[in-house]
Amino acid sequence: MHTIANLADWAAMNTNSATVSATPVAASERIDALDTTRGVAVLGILLMNIWSFAGPQAFYDNPTIVADWGGAPLATWSVMHTFFEGSQRALFSMLFGAGMLLMVNRLDEKAPGSSSARIYYRRLVFLMLFGLFVLFVLLWPADIIFIYALVGLVLYPLRRCRPLTLVVLALAVFAVQGGLRYSGWQEAVELQQEFGYEFQSEVATDDAATAKRREEWASMVNRARPQLDSEEIQEGIRVNSSGTLAEFLPQKLTVSLVLLIVVGLKSMILDSLGAMLIGMALLRAGILQMQSPTRTYVLMLVLGYGIGLPLALWETNAIIGSAFDPLLKARNLIHYDLRRMAMATGHLGLIVLLCRGFAGSWLVTRLAAVGRMALSNYLGQSIIGLLLFYTVGLGLYGQFTGYYLYLVVLGIWILQIAFSNWWLSRYQFGPAEWLWKSMTYKSNQPMRALNRN
Repeated sequence: MHTIANLADWAAMNTNSATVSATPVAASERIDALDTTRGVAVLGILLMNIWSFAGPQAFYDNPTIVADWGGAPLATWSVMHTFFEGSQRALFSMLFGAGMLLMVNRLDEKAPGSSSARIYYRRLVFLMLFGLFVLFVLLWPADIIFIYALVGLVLYPLRRCRPLTLVVLALAVFAVQGGLRYSGWQEAVELQQEFGYEFQSEVATDDAATAKRREEWASMVNRARPQLDSEEIQEGIRVNSSGTLAEFLPQKLTVSLVLLIVVGLKSMILDSLGAMLIGMALLRAGILQMQSPTRTYVLMLVLGYGIGLPLALWETNAIIGSAFDPLLKARNLIHYDLRRMAMATGHLGLIVLLCRGFAGSWLVTRLAAVGRMALSNYLGQSIIGLLLFYTVGLGLYGQFTGYYLYLVVLGIWILQIAFSNWWLSRYQFGPAEWLWKSMTYKSNQPMRALNRN
């Protein structure tokens, strides 16, 4: 589940050699393909995040528990899992890495004597604050902005690496992640052999170590095969949809903290780092700037989908056929990065081909506006989700799933496309981009669009 694509390229990148202050990026300096890809990515991430906004994670982890609800939850999950699981986050991460490199390159070009490192790391500090705001104020526990900023700290020293070096480093990161996941799968196999699937959560003869292992296996089984009528799920639905603030706030804050520490710091760092390195390599090679021949993007599309789509289809069918077996889910994680990165590469090739073939078209220019306001739009999705689904707003949490969720997604897409284009016809930057830029460069940035009085 998954953050903002190309965050390091959203605000203006020009600096004055004496004051190191930012000025707006000229239209001629913008990379249209990056803007459009960023727009597609920020809209596309909602395809996956909507499940976490609208209901318990159990609805996505095992949609068979709500299979008799309206909206065809299992069929809808199958489509989303096959085409978009992990790939939207991978696309985000790739663009973030590319944006970091683009930002530093522009700083060095505009003000060779300035310290690009100082500006870069200051931007990341403020990005961390945005992430904490989303996690603990907007109460969106699946946010990844903070993790992106944390991972970004290690990217600056790699800014001069060649594309091949960056790709090799990325493969090493994915290999480490795969090794850790293989170890986790082996542990799951041992737990299954020791306790089976039908067991009591507590046995009087268990010693402390055995009781702990039994509890770990029970937790893994319950995540893979949750029960809709379980007290935990039902209480979560009640608190999120209609609970008092005294119930709701501590629960959401706790979930945000736990996910940040257990999921974010434990697994998302390597997940993000590998994809960011690939994004840096693609920018360094000129691929993201549309400097490569058309056959390069066709190859990305064919190889990406050619590898990722069969693997994704196999995984989806295997999970459904095994009744969401926890061992199979753990095994699939071993090649998870191969599948999601391949699909993301296919998505990227397709998007750039569309940008090249339909440059300046109505749709491409409107998606580019969404990308120029990617941080604002991402924050906007969190705000809309909070107001739609939780007790502080309409309280629709846990009430529906399946393709009904995508009626909501479509409405948000239309709203954000229209708003982004309206706003940028009047102002140079989105509201969040303006704030981030002003804090980063320690000066109040001009807001009004240059072509308006």
